[in-house]
Amino acid sequence: MAKLKDFHYAQIVHDTLCAKTDCMEKDGKICMCRYIVCIDDDVTSAIYASKISTLHKKTYGYTPVILCVGGKGLMSRWTHNMSEGAYLAYCCHKMGIPQNGTKVLDKGKNTGDNIKAISKQVGDSKGTVLFVVTKRLSLRLNLSMQKQAPDINARYFVIDENVFEACKWYNGKRLGGGEMMLHELASILNRCDAYSGTFQVPVPFEVSSEVREAADYLANNYRLKLPKKNFRSVLQFIRLLIAIKRNKVRMHEELIQTIKFEKYRPL
Repeated sequence: MAKLKDFHYAQIVHDTLCAKTDCMEKDGKICMCRYIVCIDDDVTSAIYASKISTLHKKTYGYTPVILCVGGKGLMSRWTHNMSEGAYLAYCCHKMGIPQNGTKVLDKGKNTGDNIKAISKQVGDSKGTVLFVVTKRLSLRLNLSMQKQAPDINARYFVIDENVFEACKWYNGKRLGGGEMMLHELASILNRCDAYSGTFQVPVPFEVSSEVREAADYLANNYRLKLPKKNFRSVLQFIRLLIAIKRNKVRMHEELIQTIKFEKYRPL
């Protein structure tokens, strides 16, 4: 079971190993874009992508296509009966985006596949592609895009939440008392180090010893998203599957209530 110390380290990683929002113009308006991307298993991305789409139409008079990206992940295959991309699109439609306003890209098995799918969909378009991402995903995605799709004019809206706010029932990160989120955060620095210069460009800032200590602590205790699984990892995986089964209805109910609240709340 997660301890308060675990969340202390998680907060350090969550608030440090992330990209920055760069999609606001000097006059305070959202940037003009051709596409909006929501991605991964956290439907908070879809909720905010929908809100930004609505704001974009009010600002510029047209609605960008929302690309809903993601296949079936290690845990997301158990939390809902569809791909991550299809689930993101479902949430966008619940938020009021029309069916023809989204495009599902859900054949990818990893970040590289997802980036290739986005690149193919965007094609030679010179317009901006606005990625709406959670903090935990933002840095790895940003670094991967720079390496694997440098021709895409990518800008980012990084959802500003602390680690406790980001642990919700509807996105599955509250499962196991927040353990699901801890597994996600435990993998960030490891992947950035392992993929630097190959699938990702290097981290553009110096990672402090405090952040490395926090990341190492999490990686030693939460390894579902990391290689070299151990017996503890197996037990954690089984425990989270049981938690999903027990809370699946609760997760969906919270999602519907959240959408009802967020649908008409300004960004």
